[in-house]
Amino acid sequence: MTQSAHKWVLASVLLAFPLFCLALTFYLMHNPPHFDPVEVTETTPQPPKLKALPPMAEISHIPERKETFINLLLPMIEWRNSEMSRKREELQAMQAAVTEGEELTPAQLRRLQALREHFRVTEENFPELDDALAALLLRVDIIPQEMVLAQAAAESGWGTSRFAVDANNLFGQWCYRQGCGLVPERRREGARHEVQKFSSVNEAVASYYRNINTHRAYRELRQKRASLREAGEPIRGELLVTQLQRYSSRGQAYVDELLELIRFNDLANVTVTQADQDTLAGVQEEDN
Repeated sequence: MTQSAHKWVLASVLLAFPLFCLALTFYLMHNPPHFDPVEVTETTPQPPKLKALPPMAEISHIPERKETFINLLLPMIEWRNSEMSRKREELQAMQAAVTEGEELTPAQLRRLQALREHFRVTEENFPELDDALAALLLRVDIIPQEMVLAQAAAESGWGTSRFAVDANNLFGQWCYRQGCGLVPERRREGARHEVQKFSSVNEAVASYYRNINTHRAYRELRQKRASLREAGEPIRGELLVTQLQRYSSRGQAYVDELLELIRFNDLANVTVTQADQDTLAGVQEEDN
């Protein structure tokens, strides 16, 4: 290529480049680039497994015993409620898609099947997708911390009962397979139930959540919770425990005890401080 040709090419490039930049600027002004927002979801960290409670009966100062008990359970409750809220959001997204006439994705269908199995919403009982989602949204929801703490305290004597110590059973849950738990000393003749044994305190809490959210005995409680949501009211333990007459043979006396525990100990407002978290971590490390 001749020298004059080189000069012509260079001049053309120098002329075209500013024109290209000007055209690009004009285009971007009228067609700004779109970036999908990155969703950052804050989740409550899952607490470590607590294989057993510390010897609660050895804590002679009752306020300290209660505080220790609450501090051990509260992180588990917060995590469970965080998980329930996350699963509700998944179900609500599915429900919105179905309402719009859209088909669920393969990932959503797999997730739906897993939720059906865990929360006992079978295809036999709820064959229609709309009905299954509605039934799941009644069951997949939080349980107020004050209700969980009050029942755990009442059923386990703040972690001192034989069943709490020997079976990690804080909620008086029964099982019916021989050897699945501990035989109550006062079990009536001919009865087959045992007090279920759990491998950890975390497992006991998980089983309690499933029981409250699925057992037919607590259908009215779940309906009460749903009505509070529909009305935009907070889901308060004092309102839900009134539906627990069937949890105990004591009936209304049991409900009254739970209400007194909630109010006297202000269980709706208790929190875990950093110092308490450090103590909790130490207890869990010893159990590992």
